[in-house]
Amino acid sequence: MTDHVEQPSRVRIVMGVIGATIALGGVVAPLISHEMTTIAVHHLLHAGMAAGAGLLALAIAPVRTARERSAWIWPAVIAPAIGLLLMWPSEYAYLMSHRWLHLLDHLSIALMTFLAVYAAQAYVRGLGWLMLVLVVAMDAACAGGFGVSPGPSFLLRPVRRIPGVVVASNAATAGAAQKITTLHALGAKLYSTMGCSGCHSVDGSKGIGPSWENLAGYPQKLSNGKTMIADYSFLRTMILDPGKMDLAGYPAGVMPGTYKVMLTGAKHPHEVQLNAIIWYINTLSNKAGKASEPPVPDRLAK
Repeated sequence: MTDHVEQPSRVRIVMGVIGATIALGGVVAPLISHEMTTIAVHHLLHAGMAAGAGLLALAIAPVRTARERSAWIWPAVIAPAIGLLLMWPSEYAYLMSHRWLHLLDHLSIALMTFLAVYAAQAYVRGLGWLMLVLVVAMDAACAGGFGVSPGPSFLLRPVRRIPGVVVASNAATAGAAQKITTLHALGAKLYSTMGCSGCHSVDGSKGIGPSWENLAGYPQKLSNGKTMIADYSFLRTMILDPGKMDLAGYPAGVMPGTYKVMLTGAKHPHEVQLNAIIWYINTLSNKAGKASEPPVPDRLAK
């Protein structure tokens, strides 16, 4: 008695072509564009890529009449775990600055999804569809913040009073203060969603890059032996053009240069996100002052 039951070949061919096209698009995305502004957007791309790879696996996987094939249980369990590790948030910034490595990472994620769905379908008939739903749901949940370190909540940290701005003496000033506080909150959110938390701590602990705690306003030693105060110009340069200044004690070339495109230019004429990040860095320092604060927009200064 045969171990296979044929499905309509046309359905499987169409499903396979659609799945392969979607998966291939997700794999080569790093070569097409690096303007993925947030980790959430990136994980949504992973979800789409997983859906395509899973459909391809289901189109290729044989449909068996037997109840199960126990040999497939281990790849069905291990492959999703490896795929999850390949999406580790702290590697986001590094991969963004190394396109071919980024493409290899996407290819590996697609292959692990393909293996997970194929193995599940081969283990128990119909289980591949459930595995596909679970993997795509996992990627979508990551896009919503589940499993991705959010960093310290700005609600749990007192907002430093910003001289000359966050001093509400009348209704107009109170409105400006509220907007500045919101800008700080945006900076706290961007700290996690743009991958900053993978390299920079906010509690003074050393990471791949310098901690943001007590960074603004303090002298910073460069690899060339010079010392510079971390004022607004310094912070801006370190974010947008990190290759211009290498800090002593930290590896050079790790900070990606993609943030200049993500935070400035025609798409960001007011540089709101950039200034929000710098405002947030200032709130983490006990020595920050006017020199390290970004310019206050005219509409707020009034």
